Amino acid sequence: RKNEHVLLGLSPRASLCLFRAAQAKALYEGRDYVIPEDIRDLAVPVLSHRLIIKQESKIKNITGEKVIFEIIQKTKIPV
Repeated sequence: RKNEHVLLGLSPRASLCLFRAAQAKALYEGRDYVIPEDIRDLAVPVLSHRLIIKQESKIKNITGEKVIFEIIQKTKIPV
């Protein structure tokens, strides 16, 4: 929710959408449980359009996709 490029962050409903998408991906892949890679793979397509990016960041061609991707890259997957 806090990033130098973000004017308005993600809502709790966005996290629920990400979780449901991850559940669907897991089911599609034959699992009845979600793994961290499911979240990582779906974060950009599910969350990026929900961010409101600051105008000055938009001028620098910073998009929601870039912000989410950067956050995912910084986050370590639990072992």
